[in-house]
Amino acid sequence: MLTSYIINDSLAIDAGSLAIGLTLEEQLRIRSIVITHAHLDHIISLPLLVTDLFDELREPINLYATPSDFDAVKEHLLTQRVWITLETMKNSHTELLAFHPIKSGESFFTEGLKITPVPVTHTILTHGMIVEDDQTSLLFTADTGATERIWQVAQECRNLRAVFIDLSFPNKLTQLARISCHHSPETLLQELPKIKSDVPIFAVHVKAAYYEQVAAEIAALANPRIQMAEIGREYEF
Repeated sequence: MLTSYIINDSLAIDAGSLAIGLTLEEQLRIRSIVITHAHLDHIISLPLLVTDLFDELREPINLYATPSDFDAVKEHLLTQRVWITLETMKNSHTELLAFHPIKSGESFFTEGLKITPVPVTHTILTHGMIVEDDQTSLLFTADTGATERIWQVAQECRNLRAVFIDLSFPNKLTQLARISCHHSPETLLQELPKIKSDVPIFAVHVKAAYYEQVAAEIAALANPRIQMAEIGREYEF
């Protein structure tokens, strides 16, 4: 449940848990989805979402993704054997999804927000997302280990209010975190000097089996900047 985020009710960053963690009414408010990468835990509920909304939609949900990620969704998830194909995904009123290609470093606008995809370090091409309006910027790293470019871009962000960062594993699995390009509390501390010093950091993408252990290790750091993101909580910035 810590792989998907809803902003202003209508924009989703990733689709790992949209149809699992939201009511039907909340799902109906989503008008745009931005995909950071095509790993299963970030896209798996997309077919379920469009099925839930099949009879309700009067215009398509906007899906923003790189062409390679969109191809992965179309070729491996929205298939006749696994679900239904994109070509048949329509009701009597509309297509259910409208694809919008995105590129590294090129900002785009949706739902009244400016979004900039920035490459991060992961096992496949993955983009962190900087989301901005006139007063606030938020940074979602998506899945990443130690990385550089997104922190350089973030230094130039006006009014950066929060960083949501991948913190998948406890310290005992730091080597696994490094190999799989994720973070543990130990590697997050090494990354900390790259992040704006006055910005709060929320740990996300915590593996469910290690949630309590990671939470305890974060608490032991006694660093007021770093806290665990809470599932289902609404944050205001």
